[in-house]
Amino acid sequence: MGTVLVLIGIGFVFALLVFFFCEEKSLKDVKFSDMKCMITEEANISECFEKFKTVRYLAFYFAVMFVFDVLIANFVYLPNGFGLLEITLYTFVPSLVGSGIILLVKWTYQPVIKLVSSFLFGSIFMGASGLAFALSYLVNG
Repeated sequence: MGTVLVLIGIGFVFALLVFFFCEEKSLKDVKFSDMKCMITEEANISECFEKFKTVRYLAFYFAVMFVFDVLIANFVYLPNGFGLLEITLYTFVPSLVGSGIILLVKWTYQPVIKLVSSFLFGSIFMGASGLAFALSYLVNG
């Protein structure tokens, strides 16, 4: 169980670093993101996406986490015979803790945007890890 806890910590820290990098890259030239644009203004969604590129950075975040989770599945989970309990812990604990941290970081400054951002962090982390573990177990199992 100690190995799983270490992997949860590593996955959590790595996911937060990649997410914050992606979020900052999507916000580098503006005060707010495309989510703010869609919430506060009457704007064309495609123009917001082209201007702020958040979707591109979220796709990058998904791809990086997917590759990271495939490596964890193939080099740690499969060789150690870990099952669904360990996969579930790895999938849900970092996503819930990370979502909570993101929500608390700037709650008073940008509450709606951080709510959406925390949901995106958690859902993309769960989706990437779930897909990575499923494919790894199907291919190698």
